[in-house]
Amino acid sequence: MKLGSLYGVGIGPGDPRYLTLRAADVLRGVDVIFTVISANAADSTSRSVVESLSPRGEIRQLVFSMSRDAAVRQARVEENAAAILAELRAGRDCAFATLGDAMTYSTFGYVLRILRQQHPELEVEIVPGITSFATFAARARTVLVENGQQLRIVPSFRADMADSLQFPAGSTTVLLKTYRSRKALLERLAREDDVEILYGEHLSMPGECILTDLPAIAERPETYLSLMFVKKR
Repeated sequence: MKLGSLYGVGIGPGDPRYLTLRAADVLRGVDVIFTVISANAADSTSRSVVESLSPRGEIRQLVFSMSRDAAVRQARVEENAAAILAELRAGRDCAFATLGDAMTYSTFGYVLRILRQQHPELEVEIVPGITSFATFAARARTVLVENGQQLRIVPSFRADMADSLQFPAGSTTVLLKTYRSRKALLERLAREDDVEILYGEHLSMPGECILTDLPAIAERPETYLSLMFVKKR
């Protein structure tokens, strides 16, 4: 039997209104849609976005590990890749719906690598989505970068990076997944001169919060769907 086709679909920041037309068409048309949730999460934002489209296909939820142990994370990725491959081998077209962009810090990239290794002939289409940092710039009405400025992205800030992390003049640094190490980051930023700091969480969704004041940021509870901009003059 011919393999089904695979679609990696970036669904944007979590508000269904930020879906592209192509993303909506794919998600409504495939046989199986895989959405993502972490082991400790109560619900799946990606599933909520998909359900808003009332798709004809079956929605399947994949649990990914957030463990610090790379072997544990990889084992779960392989399990999820096997689940997708089973549907593809049955001739079903499948979509993997992921927040943000499918090819930017996405779990889809790990799964895609495994599937391509096992079936190089697999037909794949990638549907780009709006990233969290593009959404943040828009919601904050703040220019991300312009006129030769440098854009830097730190995907996961750790407390041990506080002293070594640099903020070059004329740059915007995007800090993702800072919630576990926010105290160390804020202490580091308090020592930095000539910077503009923006903090955002749950962008475009209920509970959206955008702050510029360090003490106010420090009072926010830990939230996975959060990020920061540091703009150095």
